[in-house]
Amino acid sequence: MTANHRTPPSIDRPSRRTFLKATAGTGIAAGLAATGTAQELEGGEIELGGLTAGWEGRSPEDIAGETNPTLSLSPGETYTITWENVDGLPHDLVILDDAGEEIVGTEIMDAEGETLSLEFEATAEMAEYYCSVHPTTMRGSIEIGEDDANNGAANETNETNETDGEDVAEDATEIIGEGPTVGLERVAEGFVSPVGFEVAPGEDDRYYVLDQPGQIYVVEDGTSELFLDLSDRMVDVGAATGGGFDERGLLGMAFHPEYRDNRRLFVYYSAPLRDGTGIDAGDDLLEEDTDDNETVDNETDNETTEGEDDGEEDDEGYNHTAVLAEFEATGNFNCADPDSERTLLEVPEPQFNHNGGPVLFGPDGYLYWALGDGGGANDDEFGHVEDWYAENAGGNGQDTTENLLGGIHRIDVDSEGDDGEPYGIPEDNPFVGSDEGLDEYFAWGLRNPWRASFDGDGRLFVADVGQNLFEEVDVVESGGNYGWNVREGIECFSTESPNDPPEECPTETPADVRGGEPLIDPVIQYPHQVGDETIGISITGGYVYENDTIPELQGTYVFGDWSDSFGAPSGNLFHSPVEEYEPIAGRTEEELWDINRLSVANAPGEELSRFVLTFGQDNDGELYVLTTARYSDGETGEVFRIVPADEGEEIGAPENPITPQAEETDDEEETANETDNETAEDETEEIGNETANETVNETENETVGNDTGNETIGSNETGNETANETENETDDGDDGF
Repeated sequence: MTANHRTPPSIDRPSRRTFLKATAGTGIAAGLAATGTAQELEGGEIELGGLTAGWEGRSPEDIAGETNPTLSLSPGETYTITWENVDGLPHDLVILDDAGEEIVGTEIMDAEGETLSLEFEATAEMAEYYCSVHPTTMRGSIEIGEDDANNGAANETNETNETDGEDVAEDATEIIGEGPTVGLERVAEGFVSPVGFEVAPGEDDRYYVLDQPGQIYVVEDGTSELFLDLSDRMVDVGAATGGGFDERGLLGMAFHPEYRDNRRLFVYYSAPLRDGTGIDAGDDLLEEDTDDNETVDNETDNETTEGEDDGEEDDEGYNHTAVLAEFEATGNFNCADPDSERTLLEVPEPQFNHNGGPVLFGPDGYLYWALGDGGGANDDEFGHVEDWYAENAGGNGQDTTENLLGGIHRIDVDSEGDDGEPYGIPEDNPFVGSDEGLDEYFAWGLRNPWRASFDGDGRLFVADVGQNLFEEVDVVESGGNYGWNVREGIECFSTESPNDPPEECPTETPADVRGGEPLIDPVIQYPHQVGDETIGISITGGYVYENDTIPELQGTYVFGDWSDSFGAPSGNLFHSPVEEYEPIAGRTEEELWDINRLSVANAPGEELSRFVLTFGQDNDGELYVLTTARYSDGETGEVFRIVPADEGEEIGAPENPITPQAEETDDEEETANETDNETAEDETEEIGNETANETVNETENETVGNDTGNETIGSNETGNETANETENETDDGDDGF
């Protein structure tokens, strides 16, 4: 089939520094405006509530009830800001100058209901305050004195389009072009957080949907039936944080290419910490550092999380065990036998987030499994080993000898290992016969891969959830190093200042590190924010569309972003015309593939108004998008087939979506919506099956979601992502996710 490449609108792309300044220097984020302007305060007490959706003004009366209120201060006066952690997610409060540099701030704190105070003298250079863990959503302006009243507003509205002599992108349309309009046809609904869509070989009219709390459903003729329930051997999804946000769960599944003959399928899920997987990995492990952070998807980073079921980490410090297991379907293929489980791999995870998720068979017949860097933020906390790059602490992304985190792995499930392992190693894996890495590795240098797919030419597309500034898509090849945590996208990354990375950093490893390999840059990248508009916070990977049902999409990579807001469902659909690929280290913005936004026909504002959790592809090559409007409760999870615009059905606003202030609802509303109570967030990604968890959510009265997923929600961030995961922040959710 010949690809029909659509020519996108011409876009003048700003320079690298323009991207960074437009992303980091903005006072309105994720659709949450800093409402109103406070009267100038003559010193004294300021009270704020800290929740992922935005800072809540409490006192004085001028700012009460406002989201991300502008603080108008008098120079030379002494102020004390006291803030309460409302949602149990990690937050801090930092005051910045107009260059985005920290002036003064508090430590990160994640105990719900606890407070911290920051005393300072107001000075003319103060321009903004924000949470460094969730900088996209928790950000407000500071105005100093009457003469400087517009200092914060200039950042907030981005009225000027000149920065250091460079043109600054004023809105996202200068980065993201306008693509075609598509329709959506609802295939199934009633899920909690559908994070996976799979089809089995030889089954053209049956679809399998993964719900994050642990259930797999088979969808046929418009009805959903339980195929496999793994919740009895998994972590309690939603218990990772005080607010309920989680990036763990049932995250991936793949059917054996000969499934109709051997009935074998492979599943990735998060289990309570298992014996032998939480041991100290040695002197190279970094001590836990609660001061590191990020956003969303990605956005959900830096959270302390649970070990077993109670939200507490294990004594060794690890959080849970990532499990790759094999199951067998029954003879009639109507369900899988839960007692047929055979564990292939167990990997200890130091934090609850950045778990990755993709499980898929390649055209070579081998099984691919993608894992994130282990979580937290910056890839430099407990459980993140030292690597070759001394400028940054950590991390697992660049290490290939100590653990399997931060990479993609390839195994042969049709053979056994030399020492009795339940899988074999392909002979052409990069480190076979070498001491430079573990045999399972196929590629490395990844942060939180949230969805992967092969196209018709055998190219492996992997969406990797970013931290504070950028999201990316990589074309992954054997032996490739994709840069994290030396680089975030095509930019440099700093663990010390993730919002203000250095101009220069390596584009290859030293000669004594795996022979001086290049740090391969992505083909697709977008910033979280341009001007006062958020593009997205936690990428959700998709597929190359190679059919002709929707000619405008043919030959393009279709993907999405979990949401452009951590506090409300507002995901986006994108596509990028596929170009010739060459692995490049040091790729320029001009060499990135163009991105266009897809509009949704017959939907309010032509927008989806839902969190974009994942994509799917059936045996005919048609694409699906899976969404939810909440986090880990309710029945808002839906599966849509992407169809031509004139064939799309009416897509109304979701019922009972999460809202930015959902945690502050009154008693009457909580009583009427027992299962929809508290909300938090990232990257990307994530959520849980309502039928299994609804009772738990009702009794706990807490719900949350992705990084995100995943990457998220979080968060990121389920979507994913946080500190940035949401991840991001949310995963994140990381940035979701």
